[in-house]
Amino acid sequence: MAKQERSEHTQGKLIVAAAEQFALRGFVKATLGDVSREAGVTKGALFFHFATKDDLAAAVQRRGRDILETMIADMSGSEESCLQIVVDALHALSRMLRSDPFVRAGVRIARERTAESPVPVDFYALWLGTLGEVLERARKNGELAADVADASARALVTTVVCGVETLAWMGVSEDEGDKWLGCLLELVLPSIASADGLRRVRIPGLRGTP
Repeated sequence: MAKQERSEHTQGKLIVAAAEQFALRGFVKATLGDVSREAGVTKGALFFHFATKDDLAAAVQRRGRDILETMIADMSGSEESCLQIVVDALHALSRMLRSDPFVRAGVRIARERTAESPVPVDFYALWLGTLGEVLERARKNGELAADVADASARALVTTVVCGVETLAWMGVSEDEGDKWLGCLLELVLPSIASADGLRRVRIPGLRGTP
């Protein structure tokens, strides 16, 4: 059992180190040597757990996927407004792209993998698909305006996600990113939300909301 625990501990250290290196250097530039040094283990130990950099990337992205799914599940359990979940998730994404190595690495891996080396977990499809499901629930709850097409609502959220990511890569601070996102949401939410849906949304930092 002790041997198994040591093995699991080493594997965990390697996944964390890989996330930090992919987040910092990118998937292409980070090497397995960088990962083993960051983890404080030998290359032999690394190859015992992960035969290739692709295997490490898959493990990192699975951890990032778990973070996203847990976050959305927690929000869904505490919020009655689906549009509020979208707003909160966008703000969380803005913060995690700066502070969470698994999320940041997951996006960089998705950006840098080639067609010959497919992405095991496509972060873009995952984020946009998850938020699209929340928008579907918003539609059923009457939170979206009747004359707004589902495709239009999805397109708006997709655009906001791209903007949030761009600001993070530009090095814009978390506070400035939150202000930008809040101002944008205050402009665009009225274009897709029903009157009742809009009343139920709080935009952090704006209109006197926390």
